[in-house]
Amino acid sequence: MIAARDETLSAPIEPLARRIEALAAFPSGVMEPLRETLAGLGLRARSAPPRTGLAGAEGPAGAPLLVGAGWGARQRILADGRRQILGFVLPGDVIGVDPHRAPLRYAAAVSLTAMVVADAEPLRTMGLALPSRDAPLARALRALAAAEEALLSHQVTRLGRQTAYERVGPLFLELRERLCLAGVEKGDSFTLPVTQEILADTLGLSIVHTNRTIQQLRRDGLVRITGTQVTLVEPKSLAGLTDYVPLATMLGRS
Repeated sequence: MIAARDETLSAPIEPLARRIEALAAFPSGVMEPLRETLAGLGLRARSAPPRTGLAGAEGPAGAPLLVGAGWGARQRILADGRRQILGFVLPGDVIGVDPHRAPLRYAAAVSLTAMVVADAEPLRTMGLALPSRDAPLARALRALAAAEEALLSHQVTRLGRQTAYERVGPLFLELRERLCLAGVEKGDSFTLPVTQEILADTLGLSIVHTNRTIQQLRRDGLVRITGTQVTLVEPKSLAGLTDYVPLATMLGRS
């Protein structure tokens, strides 16, 4: 479980609020009161260093978490040490907050970089206590759960049917979209603070195959990489070539 340092400050809720605003498509005037509600929950932030366990891999989920900053992942480690990363955990994400079912841990959650996380149990408790499914917070939590399901659908398709080219390109598109939805990045560039080994374990490819595919994307003029900075030079062309469906489109928000 998480070995993090407690901080005496409120969790940053802006990435979560921005994701909700983009995914739930509320009418004008709803988001500001909802932001105040989220801020009023008094979620307490903790710092977690890289390679820290955030949640175990099996059984009922423990305290839900809100990610305020940094990158993590959900992963399964096989008996022989092989790792499959099921998805990245990014700012604005919540783990185990769905109020309409008892979440199960299907994978361990770990930090990949230094992170800021918060115990989101007050968020889940408030969601359970809401008298109406139409309440803004209830709708927001449903939108977050739907987004998580859509991301899992992306990953299943990626690993089950797509070529290496079709895996790498959409992963970059997905990461850019998620970071922009949370207000962490803008435009067609984003910071990728993880190694090619981590990318390979996410994509179900070898490190060599991952590297070759990234280089092919660069030669095709679709991606530019400088250090940890990834720029999608032709994002629309990349999406068309690799069958990428934006998260917002999957949720009917565009």
